[in-house]
Amino acid sequence: MPAEQRLRTLEGAAADLASHPPTPELLDRIAVRAHSALGAPGQLLAVRLPGGGRHLQVRGTGVALAQALGDHGVELDAMAVSLTGLTVLSVPVVSKRQCYGTLAAAAHPGQDFSPQDAEALAAYARHTAVALDVAAALAEARESSDTSRLLLQLAQTLAEQATVGTVATAVADAIPALSGADRSAVAIWDAQCGKVRIAGMSGWSGELKDKLACYATTAHDSPELAEILRHGAPLLVDRNGSDWAVALLEEFGVSAFAAVPVLASKELTGLVLAHWADRPAPETLEGALTERLAGLASLAAVALDNVRLLEDTRRQALHDPLTGLPNRALLENRLEEALALAARNGHQVALLFCDINRFKRINDSLGHAAGDTALRHVAAQLTAAVRSGDTVARYSGDEFVILLRDLECAAEVDRVAGRIRTGLTAGLDVNGRRIFVDVAIGSSISGPLPRESRNSADDLAGIARRLIEEADVEMYRTRARARGQVPPDVTPENALRLETDLRGAAGRGELRVLYQPQFDVATNALVGAEALVRWQHPQLGLLPPSEFIPLAEDSALITQVGSHVLREACHAGATMHALGRSIEMSVNVSAVQLGSPGFTALVADILAGTGFPAASLTLEITESQAVSEDAANDGNLHELRALGVGLSIDDFGTGYSSLAQLHRLPVTEVKIDKSFTKRLDDKPEPSSAFVAAIIGLGHGLGLRVVAEGVETSSQLEALRAMGCQRAQGYLFGKPSDAGTLEDLLRGQSPAGPSTSGSSATDAAV
Repeated sequence: MPAEQRLRTLEGAAADLASHPPTPELLDRIAVRAHSALGAPGQLLAVRLPGGGRHLQVRGTGVALAQALGDHGVELDAMAVSLTGLTVLSVPVVSKRQCYGTLAAAAHPGQDFSPQDAEALAAYARHTAVALDVAAALAEARESSDTSRLLLQLAQTLAEQATVGTVATAVADAIPALSGADRSAVAIWDAQCGKVRIAGMSGWSGELKDKLACYATTAHDSPELAEILRHGAPLLVDRNGSDWAVALLEEFGVSAFAAVPVLASKELTGLVLAHWADRPAPETLEGALTERLAGLASLAAVALDNVRLLEDTRRQALHDPLTGLPNRALLENRLEEALALAARNGHQVALLFCDINRFKRINDSLGHAAGDTALRHVAAQLTAAVRSGDTVARYSGDEFVILLRDLECAAEVDRVAGRIRTGLTAGLDVNGRRIFVDVAIGSSISGPLPRESRNSADDLAGIARRLIEEADVEMYRTRARARGQVPPDVTPENALRLETDLRGAAGRGELRVLYQPQFDVATNALVGAEALVRWQHPQLGLLPPSEFIPLAEDSALITQVGSHVLREACHAGATMHALGRSIEMSVNVSAVQLGSPGFTALVADILAGTGFPAASLTLEITESQAVSEDAANDGNLHELRALGVGLSIDDFGTGYSSLAQLHRLPVTEVKIDKSFTKRLDDKPEPSSAFVAAIIGLGHGLGLRVVAEGVETSSQLEALRAMGCQRAQGYLFGKPSDAGTLEDLLRGQSPAGPSTSGSSATDAAV
């Protein structure tokens, strides 16, 4: 072809480029122009398109060239080769970006190509490469735009998700469109247990979907997972992988999958997984595919981090930070949900209100860190005692509430309470000391609920409040019964009123101290008295200790009440001593007082201030206080004894004392509980053996024995025969004020046991 014609043909090719026809059409035009320019009988254009497919155009004897390339080839082996007697001119289609393939021509038999032919063919090859570069750039731009659009849409979707599961599902839904995969999933890495678990998926169905939802693996089982953990790089898992990988691909019916790590602060938090089953899988994981999946993983990392922060914030708002238990707000929410369910299925809901006994004593004597340890210990024991679907909540302070939902049998309440008490018997170590913690438990059960209440929020909230209040009241009564007191008909409202009124009662002169006389059994001589407190309430009248001492102990007012009683008793005793009337005084001491670091100093100050001899004062502590591990280690008992003060174990026989426990305590006296004294009149067989054993034990340890609740002459005679040293009770008279006691002491010759008809129901508490 003449040079001018070749030039025009090249100019036409340039115009073709500028007109931007579809890429296959443009390639065909260039090939036709190249064929015309060379005038060769055979022509071949074989190139790889930017999308990955092959474009092949063949003319004339170029068919033989195509056969030499094979089904997938795009490059001939040499620039000029001899093929079936024909000369072949081959030029690579190459640009700075990449090599796309080959543009070749076959000459007529006996014809050779000139250097100008080679130059022309090379020019058309360059045109072809430029066309493919432009097509690739446009495809990348479109793909980048699509990728950006999809990632932007995903980012907007993720911003609306509030849980790990919904974030994982949203990311999984976006994977196929961005990767060309058939199926996808997002796995979450649990560093604590060293496993990945599927949190969201897309494109799966039937048994495979169910199987994938339950799937989990570890780095020990999966070499591929171990590699991702080591390097934090994307990985293509195919049948060239480990035995684990091949088995996994077979199990889930896929040919390969890409695993791209989701990283937060360079730590693995999950995996973006793209699976190929029906479509051809990529041979390598690189280029645009990796970039798109990495973009997905970056969005997933941010979204998961935000969701976990949100979940942590939500959890902190609904959980107690010390114990990790649900707090009051979450308990009340779950209680209303449980009540709605119970209204539908006809079951019941139960609550157990648990309050730690003597918790303030632990805090005051061992510090708040010890108190925190005790709270965590109780929380763990309560949690261990309930079923998986139940709720243990820290209600406030040292109060816990257990919600037993969907209850079919009311007996389960007692079983849970029993497991709690059993779990707390082991005790715990705090700062090298062994302490024991127990709880007072009150319960309430919803009973059958009307079905219409399941849809009424107000009804459910009212029932929930009533259940909590009933369990709280029952807990208070349980604690009172455990102390041997008769619980009053109390509600939280009037309990709060009494607690408020009790503050300052001593200063207002409302606390009255009465004295129960003690007599020498052998001589009938008045030798001592037990100080007993009553509260003269301005509106409610005279209240017994059972109605305000538990409130005083729970609110720390017992320190004020106890100090007042001790001071009044010592003052009365000192007054009688000054008149030449020797008498001993016994004063009850609560666990809160005994555990107070300054209690011994307080006793010493009162003795010094009143002038009452220490040897004439006996402090009474309950048996459970005396034998507890705290009391045995508590220096207060030994310090008090060092002052010369006597120590008495009150209500002996009702607790869990043993000879070994008594022997190690610095006590000087035991008091036989009135319940055993009363049995001395039992018919036909009086229960004297147990009383005799207590008296014998006391004598063996060198302790004085006092019998409480003596009401009949036969009881007194039985005690005298057994060698009991002292007795007190209504046989000798009612508790009275200091003036009456002084008159009785001045007479010093009681008329014997009283026959005034005093009722045993008036006995002092």
